[in-house]
Amino acid sequence: MCEGRVTWLGTDVMLLPQANLGPIGSGQIVEPCTVLFINETMSTASDIEATLHRFDVVDDVWSRDFANCIIIQTRFEKYGRAAVKTLKKMLSKVSGVEKIHVLNIQNLSDALPEGPYFLNHGRLHQAFRLYADVNGAFIVSTVPSDDHGTFRSLDCSAYGEQHPSALTIAVPSRLYFKRTKEKPYAGLRLAIKDNIDLKGLKTGASSRAYTSLYPPRKHSAEIVQRLLELGFVIVGKAKTTQFADSEWPTSDWVDYHAPFNPRGDGYLTTSGSSAGSAAAVASYPWLDFALGTDSLGSIRAPAAAQEIFGMRSSLGAASFQGIIPYSPQFDTVGGFARTAREFRVLAEALYGKPTQIETVENKKPTKILYPTDYWSLRHNLTQDVFNAAITKIESFLGMSRTEISLEKTWQQHRPSNITESLSDYMKHVFEWGANPDQWTGHFKDFLPEYEERFGKPPVLNPQLRFKVEYLPTVTPEQQAEALRRLKVYQDWFYKHVMPPADITGHSSTVMVLPWTDGIPDYRDRYRHGPQKFTGIGFFFYNIGTYAEAPEIIIPGKKTVLVEIPPFIGLLTLSQAGTTPYVSKYTGKTERLPAALGIVGAKGSDVSLAQLVSDIFDGATVQYPQEKSQKPLSPRL
Repeated sequence: MCEGRVTWLGTDVMLLPQANLGPIGSGQIVEPCTVLFINETMSTASDIEATLHRFDVVDDVWSRDFANCIIIQTRFEKYGRAAVKTLKKMLSKVSGVEKIHVLNIQNLSDALPEGPYFLNHGRLHQAFRLYADVNGAFIVSTVPSDDHGTFRSLDCSAYGEQHPSALTIAVPSRLYFKRTKEKPYAGLRLAIKDNIDLKGLKTGASSRAYTSLYPPRKHSAEIVQRLLELGFVIVGKAKTTQFADSEWPTSDWVDYHAPFNPRGDGYLTTSGSSAGSAAAVASYPWLDFALGTDSLGSIRAPAAAQEIFGMRSSLGAASFQGIIPYSPQFDTVGGFARTAREFRVLAEALYGKPTQIETVENKKPTKILYPTDYWSLRHNLTQDVFNAAITKIESFLGMSRTEISLEKTWQQHRPSNITESLSDYMKHVFEWGANPDQWTGHFKDFLPEYEERFGKPPVLNPQLRFKVEYLPTVTPEQQAEALRRLKVYQDWFYKHVMPPADITGHSSTVMVLPWTDGIPDYRDRYRHGPQKFTGIGFFFYNIGTYAEAPEIIIPGKKTVLVEIPPFIGLLTLSQAGTTPYVSKYTGKTERLPAALGIVGAKGSDVSLAQLVSDIFDGATVQYPQEKSQKPLSPRL
């Protein structure tokens, strides 16, 4: 069951308590209605029709059912009863309108936002649309509580018969939100990874033991608070691998079930650790963005696997306060979006627009690095797809790629006292440098606190059971050596591979890397045991990570019709592309995402997102402009 749940023509909606406007009539029982605001100049029926049509286009909560009853908020009391009578006569000509209420308001500040509401015994309630989380991306659905800035879980099961294990996610009408200078992202819907604190809710990190031990958070994470102040609307917390560690679906996901990847045959891996955040954006067009974290690929890998945009930011680009840590040397906050232009919007919200944004927008990189250590791929079709994408980048920038061997460059320019190859020298950097922080910053306190309270050790997923035995074995001396090597790498990288970003946050050089290999990875692969991942080795995903640099994932080609604000239009996105594979489930040829990574210099996060948007947006999509429909005026 669901609090205040009603169904109109097959659409499940929910009503939440709303303002003290009224009472309005009497005796209604959850009657749908539309609230409008009309200035002192009289409207026409065609004005109202145009407004309702706009509502139908830009909002997935409002429908024509809400036009049955119209509630007009006005300030033209000076016209008296005659004006009200005229207004009601005009509204009666609007298609579908049967009931009309006219309310005089004294101040604009008293007016409710226009949009869909429910009348219940003379009181108005906001309407939320209910969606089923059919791919299991969310761990909890959230709605605002009465305490400003605080959230509570939505205790609701609206689709139990059709989708027995699916959570129900409630989203508010987009019409309730008006973008302003102070809230430029008002109404954009966001999911956050469940290792990120949200005031009023527990942070569970996919651990039943951790969830049971600690109370709801008293504060939201700093980055969440920033986005809320900018106008974002949080609709739920998304699943993560346990404590954002490395896990395989489905074998390592013991406490909770791994999300489903909507791409291909629907049974490919979601990767991790920000698996739920990526699955939510990939699966649901009613969700705009999702937040994740990336220490060694936890945003980039799920974005690549699920054919969406995702970026690991520069280290320190956004605050990590209020997020369960792995290691401060590697932890970053980033997010997911379906299009390059949408991702640019998210990047600017997360990291801030550069002060000299016009200068940055007019700059282009002057070099594209193509590291031969990781190119070309054995899978020829995937290599062909990547070549086409890189050619598009070359065409946009007006240059050809520059081949570089990182190993040879290292051999030529490594410090004189080092004889090891790059891969050998960096082999233990993450293992020694990051893992001790996971112990001292998290498990060292959590494990004894749980045992003291419950009289037994906490149950952990297989990878974490291995980790708690392994983590204390890494010595302080090993960590110090790893951090020293990390500094050596960064000095070498920004001197001999990629120049640092300039003062405006522009990177003169970018590097392209392959994030997929054309081989399907299924969610049901049987393993001999936990993967026991500690981060040993040096691979393509270490390059930008160790340089503390941003890396954005460019997903496959697709054409989508977007009718959800702030993006409206038909997008033909010429991105990295897909490759065919024969599904072991369907026996048919399915499409496997191909994903390209683009690395920029540290600090170039926003300019990198802008560059990718300029290159890979196949159509210009802009924020919709409010039409001037006098005398009808949306609430400010």
